[in-house]
Amino acid sequence: MLHAAVIVPIVRYPDPAVVFVLRAAHLRRNPGQVAFPGGVVDEADGEDPATTALREFEEELGVPRERVTIVDRLQNVVTLSLNVSVTPFLGIVDPPVAYRPDERETAGVHEVPLAALYARGALHEGTEPVERDGRIFHVATWLFDHEDLHVWGATGRMLQNLLTRYPSIVTLPLWGNR
Repeated sequence: MLHAAVIVPIVRYPDPAVVFVLRAAHLRRNPGQVAFPGGVVDEADGEDPATTALREFEEELGVPRERVTIVDRLQNVVTLSLNVSVTPFLGIVDPPVAYRPDERETAGVHEVPLAALYARGALHEGTEPVERDGRIFHVATWLFDHEDLHVWGATGRMLQNLLTRYPSIVTLPLWGNR
């Protein structure tokens, strides 16, 4: 099984926002999907998945890794189609943020107000088609839609884990309240 790590970045605006990337369409893994910045653990990263998450954050968004403070390690999630174990880290980013995405990996960067994510029913259960071994399966997943973004799969499960751990915006460790 491959191992990967991501940052679940929240920008500490007066009205905080969570940051998603739109993965480039030509990528081998999860092309064109909405995700958190991150990737497969590299030997050069050593044994610490946080190093991978921070490196990938910087590569994909063009924001120096020093701008992110990791405040929590969330529950690992295994991708359904690729069998990759992903370690998500909650990261707080202080504004202002100037994104310079790497076009080889990132087709877009989207900030979504946390209020939209925490709105009643915004994150909900549903099904999505997943291809495995040439067959299509409809799997249960957590879904979140905001404007033109459609989040599902591992990223949806990470959002569900985030909302379970932090049931309201005020419980998030945004201002040192944890």
